Amino acid sequence: MLSRPYLFLLLMMLAFFNPVTLFWFQTSLTFTVIVPITLLIWFITEWQHIVKIEKTGNRLEVLLGLGIYAINILRNVFSHNGRPMFGLFDMLIAFISVCIAFYGFRGLKHFTLPTAYLTILIVGYQLEFAITQIAFLQNFLAHLMASMLNFFTIRASANSNLVTLYTKEGVHSLVINADCTGFKGMLAYGSLAILMILDVKTTYKRKMLCTVIGLIGTFLVNILRLFTIFLAVYFVRIEAGIAVHTYLGYTLFIAWVFVFWTIAFKYLLKPRKKTADFPKNHK
Repeated sequence: MLSRPYLFLLLMMLAFFNPVTLFWFQTSLTFTVIVPITLLIWFITEWQHIVKIEKTGNRLEVLLGLGIYAINILRNVFSHNGRPMFGLFDMLIAFISVCIAFYGFRGLKHFTLPTAYLTILIVGYQLEFAITQIAFLQNFLAHLMASMLNFFTIRASANSNLVTLYTKEGVHSLVINADCTGFKGMLAYGSLAILMILDVKTTYKRKMLCTVIGLIGTFLVNILRLFTIFLAVYFVRIEAGIAVHTYLGYTLFIAWVFVFWTIAFKYLLKPRKKTADFPKNHK
């Protein structure tokens, strides 16, 4: 029989992945992969704390949690003319409803960090459409890719967010649109890493240093992802570039979060050196 923490984890995944959400609702491939994996990373890091949670939801809280989840599903069904959508807001509702049903309202305080993480994702996703600077990022990355390719003697040129790549098979025009900027991935993995850092009890100097490194590292990982896509198109074919675009980003970001988290937490939790106490001069 599964222990309570494992049962909670199983129910959480079922709230995200079930016949209704998988086969009836539309989902974003990016967030369908990013959100559960990043939550699992948090569960792994906080597992010793989670297994010690003794609070449980009473019968009313169990019914309320299940009711919130069901009402949200019905809201999606009746508010869309076509196929319903299971998005970030729905993932947040699903997460909170399972927490309430399993641990009650008093147990929600143990899940403040993942709740904040999902909330930041929702706000950031809305900002992606509202901020005009995302176009500047697209153009910047296009010109950066062209410069990097030319540095390695691969002929390429950039015009706005369009990169023209000259290969043996012919000329390929590749557009870096909003999805290609890696904004969603950087927001998801970067915010998780930073929130985990802020949750650690250590000096502000160490937190600030790790936060800056986390943001810069996440951005550089995205540049590596984009450059690898262009190399795949140049050395293999356009189909290889599409495959790399679809799957490599997740792999690179997940690997980066694990590496960054491991190194950062060792540094954050490292005891500070104490200054030696010199004996006072006595007259």
